[in-house]
Amino acid sequence: MLIPWDAPTVGQWGDSFGALNALMSTLAFAAVFFTLRLQQRQINDAQRDQHIQRFESTYFEVLHLFREAREAFQYKYGEAYVDAGKIKPLFNSLTSGLDAVRRANFEILWRLGNMPIDEIKPQFVGDVYEAAVIDRYESSTGPYFRLFYTILFRIRDDNFLTPTEKRRYANLFRSQLSSHEVALAGFNGLNPVSKDLATLIIEFRILKYLPDEFGRKYLARCYPPQAFEDRPD
Repeated sequence: MLIPWDAPTVGQWGDSFGALNALMSTLAFAAVFFTLRLQQRQINDAQRDQHIQRFESTYFEVLHLFREAREAFQYKYGEAYVDAGKIKPLFNSLTSGLDAVRRANFEILWRLGNMPIDEIKPQFVGDVYEAAVIDRYESSTGPYFRLFYTILFRIRDDNFLTPTEKRRYANLFRSQLSSHEVALAGFNGLNPVSKDLATLIIEFRILKYLPDEFGRKYLARCYPPQAFEDRPD
């Protein structure tokens, strides 16, 4: 059967092809758009992977420097501690590393233990820390706490890391610390010299697992409950 070759019939055919062309154009545009989105996602994923690699490289390098700074940390008990009979003068030598951190924390706990509990407030504790540590050994303790701060600061302010990744890196750092180090960092954060270290300590829940005998009861009077709770993802 022959289709009549007249103007109305041709117009209908033309309209059908026009609609088909519009549909094909739309599908082609959608395919191009999807391809561009996929390519951009791949580029973003590649950039993020490269950033994570660079971040981890820097992170572990700074962590290595932090360990070196810990070994260079020096401390010796003050005269008041010795005069109180807490240690014999013969054994009060200048120590380094974790033993120095331990001694610094012991002296601060002793000083705070001699005060009424009502006087244990952030500014007072910060002053006690300054007298015991900063005024006497800032040259060796300063680099240690600056690196402590740098590690947490870099984790918090990284725009590529997800909250879960930030928590993982912070927990990895926390796992490197002894309880004495955690307590001393908490005391350090209460002194103005530490900038906003206290904010980082709270955000990453550094004090969460600190036992009572290492100073938790004093720090609990200076930091909000949030500092000792689980960190949300």
